[in-house]
Amino acid sequence: MLIGLFGILGGSLNGLNLLIVVAAITLGSVIVQWRISRAMITSLRIDRRMPAEAFAGKPMRIRYQINNQHRFMPLWLISLVDTMEKMLVSNTEFAAVSKRPTQVPLGSVEALTGVGLLMPGQTTSAYFDLIAHHRGRYRFGRWKASTVAPLALSTAFRESIREEDFVDVYPRLFRLKRSWQRLLPSRMGNVSATVHRQGPSNDVFFGLREYRHGDSPRHIHWRTTARLGEPAVRQFEQQKRFDLCLLIDAWSPNAPAPGDGRATSSGSTLGSRIKALGPKTASSKKQAESQAAAEFAVDEDVERAISLAATLSVELTHGSENRLVLVVAGQETGVIATGASLVGRKRMLQALARMNPSSHVPIADALLQASSAATRLPDLLVVSPRSQNRAVASDAATANALRRWRTRSQVTWVDVSGKDAGQWIDSENI
Repeated sequence: MLIGLFGILGGSLNGLNLLIVVAAITLGSVIVQWRISRAMITSLRIDRRMPAEAFAGKPMRIRYQINNQHRFMPLWLISLVDTMEKMLVSNTEFAAVSKRPTQVPLGSVEALTGVGLLMPGQTTSAYFDLIAHHRGRYRFGRWKASTVAPLALSTAFRESIREEDFVDVYPRLFRLKRSWQRLLPSRMGNVSATVHRQGPSNDVFFGLREYRHGDSPRHIHWRTTARLGEPAVRQFEQQKRFDLCLLIDAWSPNAPAPGDGRATSSGSTLGSRIKALGPKTASSKKQAESQAAAEFAVDEDVERAISLAATLSVELTHGSENRLVLVVAGQETGVIATGASLVGRKRMLQALARMNPSSHVPIADALLQASSAATRLPDLLVVSPRSQNRAVASDAATANALRRWRTRSQVTWVDVSGKDAGQWIDSENI
């Protein structure tokens, strides 16, 4: 526009008609750019579609349905920018219930996608893949669409009307060792016997042995019988069915405790915490930065414990008749009892995704809630980033609760910070 105005002014003063023509073409191009790009951007209809589930460390695909509502004009060079923010769920509510939790943004990441050409009335899809490296609840704000068509002299923008969408990123899943079920507490034991019933069976082939009186002829292995000259039958291992209470102890020495002002602050991002923690001197600013970073730091042992609990929850509720009670013990305390159902598994993963570590975990209160939710005390499996001795030494109520539980059921304590993790986890990446 400055060039066009300069051309009109110079041509008028000097009487140069050619310069006026060039200026008119320049200003006309700017006006054409503005009108066409505005018409393009207002003709767009964009619908954002969130993934049904997402896991930490795995790509999640965000899809967009883009429609050209203009009857005659094609659209091209459409760019779409979206923002993903990680939220901090307040410790005042158990995140698995249907209440809307208090949420605080911790950081944001921008992603870009686009469409090259969209004919009149055509609908196409665009997407991008994002990887959330940590579990939690993430918010997608308003997307922004833009275009520089047709002459790239300016950019037309448009922001979505829809406020926000949320997605829960579940904890990272591990690959368990083949013998992980033998480590679970079970009253049934490891039973190996020949199956006598007919029809479909849930048992797994275990091996071969000699024929005994009473064995079913249906399980005779004829090739082995022909080779040995004596009858041999197939032997099966009966599948275990577990009635289990899985407690996740999200204890971290650097995390805020329930009721701490650091944890209940309703509007503190990392930057605002740095501003609020100290005066404006250089040394105090560094101290404030380190303190604020420590509050929002990720405890690897806690995350490993939560991931192991999530893996066990998925395995025990996948196509089986197991009964599982998940107990979340951190800044939030809650109980989820479910069987082999997709809805129950989703509730468990959501609770594990949103839970916050704490420096004081009320394990005794969590066990009391679990005993109230269960019809009878099931076997207890505790997954924790600390040893049982350390947990008992820090709280006498925890020792009494575990002692009462042992009188009626079995208790297994898994310390993921020590050698116990190697007995369960085969690989931390699947």
